[in-house]
Amino acid sequence: MQSTIDKTSPLPLYVQVADWLESMIKRERYRVGTKLPSEGELAQKFQLNRNTIRQAISLLVQKGFVEKQKGVGTFIREKTPSLAIHQLSRIVSFSDDFNLNKVELEDRIILKKKIIVGEELAEKLDIKPKDYAVKIERVRIANKTPMIFERQFYSFKDFGDLLKIEIKGSMYQILINNFNVNLDHSIQTFRAINPVKEIIQLLKISMNTPCLFLESLAYNSQNICIEVLQSFYRGDKYQFRVETGQYRRQINLDEIE
Repeated sequence: MQSTIDKTSPLPLYVQVADWLESMIKRERYRVGTKLPSEGELAQKFQLNRNTIRQAISLLVQKGFVEKQKGVGTFIREKTPSLAIHQLSRIVSFSDDFNLNKVELEDRIILKKKIIVGEELAEKLDIKPKDYAVKIERVRIANKTPMIFERQFYSFKDFGDLLKIEIKGSMYQILINNFNVNLDHSIQTFRAINPVKEIIQLLKISMNTPCLFLESLAYNSQNICIEVLQSFYRGDKYQFRVETGQYRRQINLDEIE
């Protein structure tokens, strides 16, 4: 068990522990309804302090795998998370946010049309204002629950045939398979928002449900923007995860003189 924890990894220890416990739950090493080993037992097995184990269990609680019963212990709730997890450290599609063995995914196309772009969108797509772009709007659904409302934009000159193609599943796979696109990297920015009427209706949420707005600009290896993606995530169904590198101490110039 100790070999599953890499203390030299930039991934926090509590995340490593949570990932291991999650895998054991999915493999039914720990069955639904049974009690998870105590913090003390897990700390001893992993040779870590209780605070690290506590953080790991809290992460599993957030994801919906376990629940704490005061004075009794922590119990396994289910083998699949109640919250979808979106990775910010790499380019991922909607299907990557779920355990596909347990989740039924659907797409509902709201709009697919040719539009004239304004200055802001033209700058992002590296085309001229008043040039044409393809605009696609769709709702991403998991187990009959609307999860995300997406707006996607592409240069019409390069991707006009998207209007003729059935848009279903991963757009990245469609771009790769139909347009031979290489997706090299993306720049993602997000912020918390209050949902407007359109989002409330499409995601079937209340006006008090928090949402996260994420804009992703996907680039090819020539640093040309292929896609502008604007996504509205249900805050009650999603969490975001990013893995970071090691903190680098600033070098004092006086130290190297």
